[in-house]
Amino acid sequence: MRRSTAFAAVLALFLVGVLVGVLGTHAFYFHQMRQPGGLAAFGTRLLARDLERRLDLSTRQKAEVDRILVQTRAESADLRRETLPRVLAILDRTHRSIEAILTPRQRAIFERYRERHQERLRHFFVDG
Repeated sequence: MRRSTAFAAVLALFLVGVLVGVLGTHAFYFHQMRQPGGLAAFGTRLLARDLERRLDLSTRQKAEVDRILVQTRAESADLRRETLPRVLAILDRTHRSIEAILTPRQRAIFERYRERHQERLRHFFVDG
């Protein structure tokens, strides 16, 4: 009996650790998405640090890499903003097609889903 209790305790502790790890990772990414530039800015910082470490960049080179990455991120943000209307038009057409096959109760639920989904998209395309 004691052996099975100890095993259950270790298993429970392991599962709690996994759960805490998953929740911590989710909280981290959620926090990063709310920062200026979102995950794109975070990714840019990671890339800059990785290049600095792997290439042993000089101070001047670090500054140039940072400038290049900031410029590239700005260009990518512009592209996402330009693309947003087309993406939203495709999604609108898709949503109308889906709504056509739903019951009135399902449409109400789907509309709430759609609003949340579009807000996430706008955040990614405009703020990301």
